[in-house]
Amino acid sequence: MPASPTFRDAGAPSPRAVVAIDGPSGAGKSTVARQLAQQLGFAFLDTGAMYRAITLCFLRRGCAPADCAGEPDRGQARMRAALADAKLELPAGRVLLNGQDVTAEIRTQEVEAQVSAVSALPFVRAAMGDLQRQVASKGPIVAEGRDMGSVVFPDARWKIYLDAAPAERARRRCQDFATKGRVVSEADVLAEIVQRDRLDSARADAPLVRAPDAVYIDSTGLPAEAVMARLLALVRGETRAT
Repeated sequence: MPASPTFRDAGAPSPRAVVAIDGPSGAGKSTVARQLAQQLGFAFLDTGAMYRAITLCFLRRGCAPADCAGEPDRGQARMRAALADAKLELPAGRVLLNGQDVTAEIRTQEVEAQVSAVSALPFVRAAMGDLQRQVASKGPIVAEGRDMGSVVFPDARWKIYLDAAPAERARRRCQDFATKGRVVSEADVLAEIVQRDRLDSARADAPLVRAPDAVYIDSTGLPAEAVMARLLALVRGETRAT
């Protein structure tokens, strides 16, 4: 899926053949969205990976928000230039940045610490939203993120807000890290999650909110299989959105 994140198609209608899954960091969106896409035969759009890749791009160019807070424009000119040069591709579960596979690198703690600030930038969100709609225009997708149902795909046929208690999300995130051989304090991860919740919910542009017509699912204590069963029933029309 080669595409430039600077693609512009703001006048195009929002595709409807979309399962839009929103929710806070660590709620399990990526896991269930990927599995749901496989079950339905839809494409999977990992928007979090897109923002992480742009964050990595900024870090490599030395223009991440924390690196240029003292500049007169807070580094926006350099960030816009880096964004314009970036080529982002998402083939079959991988993430390519300017032709290089960065699937593992975008999950580092360095990227995690900066991604909320990067994703809060309106010009970054506009570029990513355009690219996300371009992908969805090619066929049915399951898209997960923070503003899929509320901003990017307001006409999505199915909208879900997937949530979980912060402590549960921190535990899951630590388990994910452990499978990758990375040991992280659960208290530190919980603090990062709480901070990211605050930043994502308070940002002026496309804050993390539940779309009024989204189905709310609290996955605290639920295995991924149980969440999947609810989502499949919803999309296949066996239950009604409430």
